[in-house]
Amino acid sequence: MSRYRAIISNGIKNFHPAYFAMVMATGIVSLAFEAMSFSAIAKALFVLNLVFYLALCIVFVARMAFFLPDLKADFLTLQRAWLFLTFVVGTNTIGMQLFVFEHAAGLAASLWLVALVGWFICIYSVIVNLVSARSKPIHEIVSGATLLVVVGTVSVALLATHLLEAIATPPDYAYVTVGAFWILGFILYLVIVSLVTYCLFFRRFETVDWDAPYWICMGAAAIITLAGADFVTHLPLLPAWNDIRECALGMTMFAWFVGTLWIPYQLIMDIRKFTCVGITGPVPLCVKVFPWSRLALGRQYQIYDPPAWSRVFPMGMYTACTLALAKAAGDESLVVIPHYWGWFALLIWTLTLMGALRSLISAFSPE
Repeated sequence: MSRYRAIISNGIKNFHPAYFAMVMATGIVSLAFEAMSFSAIAKALFVLNLVFYLALCIVFVARMAFFLPDLKADFLTLQRAWLFLTFVVGTNTIGMQLFVFEHAAGLAASLWLVALVGWFICIYSVIVNLVSARSKPIHEIVSGATLLVVVGTVSVALLATHLLEAIATPPDYAYVTVGAFWILGFILYLVIVSLVTYCLFFRRFETVDWDAPYWICMGAAAIITLAGADFVTHLPLLPAWNDIRECALGMTMFAWFVGTLWIPYQLIMDIRKFTCVGITGPVPLCVKVFPWSRLALGRQYQIYDPPAWSRVFPMGMYTACTLALAKAAGDESLVVIPHYWGWFALLIWTLTLMGALRSLISAFSPE
């Protein structure tokens, strides 16, 4: 019994902030399948995600209560500070699900306020860490996880856009504020993705350095697309908003195009990582057939870790954003893409969940 208590205590003490990416990933895949009209899958994932979120919040609060110095140390470490933004995005994602599936606008608004406070705290932490790390080379500061700053910022605007539906006649300044958050996220994306691109393509970058958070290069563009498409759809149908609507739609389509351009490179890098790195003998057949099977299968070559969820969220987000863009732009030809990509995202989600469960079981198994 003391062994299990020690495992739980260490698990809380060393709780990885990236675990909230599990909530992000499960939530957006759920919302994507609801948009695809597969309500049974969507609602099952919604219920499961509520369990994930509550469990992770309990662990997070326990860490604050019993291991506050370790939590502070993570906040003061730049590479970990980015990851706390997964709490912001995960909270907003749960809020979106509650709004869509249960029409619980009040509860969703409460979660949005929690996420907004969390966003301010995380941004403050990131700024403090950036000031401390200003003398370091750029490749030691910037990574795929850096783009969580963009995702967190845009997620605030995304849920706020839907919450405006619950207000009979939202004031104009509400749309302006939401639009400002969205534009801030767009600008941050252009800046950060330029730095990430430099690190990936203009300096030595090995396959072993590739990791799931680099998928956020596409995922950040995808959430900008989703938020932009929803913003365009929800703007008042008044002549005064026409120019803003056209401008926002143009920016949204540009973000979707940029996100789409990232996908082939990311797929290739994933395949190279899964088929080459950490394999000393012949490549197993299941890895040859489907490289992402290493997330869940095999005793020797399974490579799941908490940041692996950073791969699933962009995949689900691309599905959801493409459907939203098709609606906003009135282009039904785009609908074909998510009806294939969405199932791929669900498969990767399943494999990642299997990897997480295996990791959890192995932690409690006798040595």
